[in-house]
Amino acid sequence: MEGGCAVSIHPLACVDSKARLGVGVQVEAFSRIEGDVCLGDYSVVRTGAVIRSGVRAGCHNEFCEHSVIGGAPQHAARPVETGSVEIGDHNVFREGVTIHVGLKPENTTQVGDHNYIMAGGHLGHDVVLGNNVIFANGSMLGGHVTIEDKAFISGGVAVHQFCRVGRLAMVGGHARVVQDVPPYMMVDGISGCIVGLNTVGLRRGGHTTPEINELKAAYRIIYRHGLAWRDVLATLRKEFPEGPASYLAEFLAKGTRGFSQERRGPATPTIKLRIPDEEEPVVLRAKAG
Repeated sequence: MEGGCAVSIHPLACVDSKARLGVGVQVEAFSRIEGDVCLGDYSVVRTGAVIRSGVRAGCHNEFCEHSVIGGAPQHAARPVETGSVEIGDHNVFREGVTIHVGLKPENTTQVGDHNYIMAGGHLGHDVVLGNNVIFANGSMLGGHVTIEDKAFISGGVAVHQFCRVGRLAMVGGHARVVQDVPPYMMVDGISGCIVGLNTVGLRRGGHTTPEINELKAAYRIIYRHGLAWRDVLATLRKEFPEGPASYLAEFLAKGTRGFSQERRGPATPTIKLRIPDEEEPVVLRAKAG
């Protein structure tokens, strides 16, 4: 207790005596907190939530109904001793969210600050989640996935193990991500391909018009100039020694799985909706895309 803010534990909650709870923590009915758990000040554990051993969480986190934080890794060769979960401050884990500990004792699944994980989201073992990430309903991250700051993962997205999603990237709903998504890009949910820059996210993130124009130029170097890979990196480093565009070269240089490709179709496809006859000369057409 500090400053009159006692820990509030419902009589029907199950809290291990070895768990360490900060000032003002609220634990609702039918939730469970195991030993070797540390929850920071003013965190809330909602009805039916489970926080397992090995979880270290900061302040002002909300664990909503039936979320399970710190579950065992889903791995066929899971060792007897597994790792931990480290969570920062001001995160929200909505209903049914699952987060698994690191696969090995020395490994950690990491969640930063100010993230919003919506209902049914899953973070596999050894995932690294940055700060200010929006993670929509039913999306899934395989083991060892990295999601950088301010990325937006739409609903129903599946990210393959060991992939990376760069900062301020936006992945469309139901996308299947099997290669790295470079920073600042937007992924189409149907094809899983890049469809341009996340310009709305860039503006909301405080990036200036000159910075966005530089990123557009960098985008063309990566996807439109037809350069060999080593020439892409060299050109980016030469043309953009600083600023947001310079981070693209840094991110791309660390890739091991390849990168999501650009979705490109015919320039001006036309679909005929009606074929006229002699008595009906009017032609209706519509351009696709």
